[in-house]
Amino acid sequence: MTTRRSAPGTSWGRRALLGTGLLAGAWFLLAPGPGHSQTEGPTPTPTTALAPVPTATIPTPTPTPVPEALAEGQALFRGLCSGCHGGAGRGGKGPDLTDTRWIHGGTDADIAHVIQNGVPKTTMKKMGESLKEAQIHKVIAYIRSLARSPGESTWKPYIPGDPEAGKKLFFDAKSKLQCSKCHSVGGEGGRVGPSLDRIASRRSPEFLVESILQPSNDIAPEYEAVAVATKDGRVLTGLRANETNFSIQIHEENGRFHSFLKRDLDEVKVLKKSLMPDNIGELLSVKDLHDLLAYLMTLE
Repeated sequence: MTTRRSAPGTSWGRRALLGTGLLAGAWFLLAPGPGHSQTEGPTPTPTTALAPVPTATIPTPTPTPVPEALAEGQALFRGLCSGCHGGAGRGGKGPDLTDTRWIHGGTDADIAHVIQNGVPKTTMKKMGESLKEAQIHKVIAYIRSLARSPGESTWKPYIPGDPEAGKKLFFDAKSKLQCSKCHSVGGEGGRVGPSLDRIASRRSPEFLVESILQPSNDIAPEYEAVAVATKDGRVLTGLRANETNFSIQIHEENGRFHSFLKRDLDEVKVLKKSLMPDNIGELLSVKDLHDLLAYLMTLE
């Protein structure tokens, strides 16, 4: 989600207030105290005392990638990954790759599997056919380097929110928002919009703010709204559930499902506007917006 500025007192003012932040072992050995023996039981024999440490107990250091490999990994990442995960890997419409929250596993093998096979029903596409195994390992090495290096300044909300107040606002059927009418959490809520389970692990806070305030800026293909005009003069708007060359099925915002043969329609039009209200910045106070964001960020 991108921070925008405007004059106070308008919806843009609230957005600016909300987005004012910028994207911006030691080991301790316990020595035995006076009068305490370092070991218990019989004194070890010289042979025991000098016994070699088994090789398996000595950790093998992780090799540091050579600069050329990191440079190639960086180039591949910027071309294929930064559009969703951000230039520094700190998230956007895709999850943050520099923290410890990995939905599908955080080992190199897990990450390679996701890159190769993609994640169904998300914007993470399958890349195994376009990237060689060696290239995938270079991308992973570059991702690891991002987690170890200081990146861009992290975006922060203007004020801290109250997650409990945000949860109440989310599920309040009488509120101006009625988020749960379309979105679900833990199986509770509507099915028209995307489920928000684990949304904090899948989206950055900044992207969530932009999605709340400007929902039409980035619409996933599976949530594109369509309008269909029937030959008897009806016009229905909803989410496209399925479409073939001969038919189309849509879900209205009220949950009603419709299936049409295209020969019975005058027009099918894809809308560039989200079904989610675009005036939330006007409906809620700055505190309410922060409370809602705070609740969403607990959904890991």
